[in-house]
Amino acid sequence: MELVLFLFLAGLTIYLSFKLSYYADILNKTSNISGVFIGGILLAGLTSLPEFVTCLSSIFLNNPYLAIGDILGSNFFNISIMCLFDILFIKTMFYNYTKNKYYIIYLLLIINYFIMYLFMGGIFNLELFNIGIPSFIIIISYIIYLKKAQEKDSKKEIIKTKEHVLLKFLFVGILMVIVSIFLTLIVNLIADKNPNVASSFIGAILLGITTSMPEVITFIALIKMKSFDLALSDIIGSNLFNLLILAIGDIFLKNKEIYYFVDKESMFLLVFGFILTILSFYQNNRKVVKNKLIYIVPSLIGVLLYIYYIIHLTIFMLRNQ
Repeated sequence: MELVLFLFLAGLTIYLSFKLSYYADILNKTSNISGVFIGGILLAGLTSLPEFVTCLSSIFLNNPYLAIGDILGSNFFNISIMCLFDILFIKTMFYNYTKNKYYIIYLLLIINYFIMYLFMGGIFNLELFNIGIPSFIIIISYIIYLKKAQEKDSKKEIIKTKEHVLLKFLFVGILMVIVSIFLTLIVNLIADKNPNVASSFIGAILLGITTSMPEVITFIALIKMKSFDLALSDIIGSNLFNLLILAIGDIFLKNKEIYYFVDKESMFLLVFGFILTILSFYQNNRKVVKNKLIYIVPSLIGVLLYIYYIIHLTIFMLRNQ
């Protein structure tokens, strides 16, 4: 019964993400707001609402391992799926059309990943303004990102529309919050019934992948619409927002920092997510590549890393049955 409900809610999340991508594309074409803001703030924020709710719900349900597994798993899955569809849409070679526009977001992500690695598992335990150092840096990073994203794009050709796009955009976002609340409760129920399986595993596979479905579906839809900037800013903007969610969760967590609740599987997610972020940064900032075989190498590495991780987790799960 739990699995049926899980699949139903996952399907509903996918449907809502299709609607979000449609409204985001219209909003991008009918205003002079920059694509970075629409994709990296509005769209990324709404598609990351499932992660926001599941992370905070997991903390309030006293399962911080599930929260950190969800966030790191979602980020790793987001970049991996972008690598996969970069291969599937090889004729498009979309990275050739998104040059040097998102270096600040990438740099902030890389810095945040590195700081988190230093503080994971309680190796360092320093606080600033009653929150962990990584959380403080992540919050400052997002403020910098917000300031950068507010720059308007005066070169866009604006199309008039009578649709109340922003209202519909927000309405779909609210529905996603409601769905994600129920999704979290179902996954926590599954976790309780399977005590031999690590919460980080369930967070990475069930929650990490399912709550990333909005980003995945919107990415595919936007690539097909040839809204390449919007597609890329949605993924990397969502990843930065996800880390902000983790920092917010750290504020609500009592006694210990959230980065203390990490196991071997979460460290895999952190390191692999860090590596794929660097690969994506390289793809976005290298010169235009016309040779498809050379172009595809970084994305191929990303897909292989994710396959390796899935195999690793499968073996881990079987050993703990």
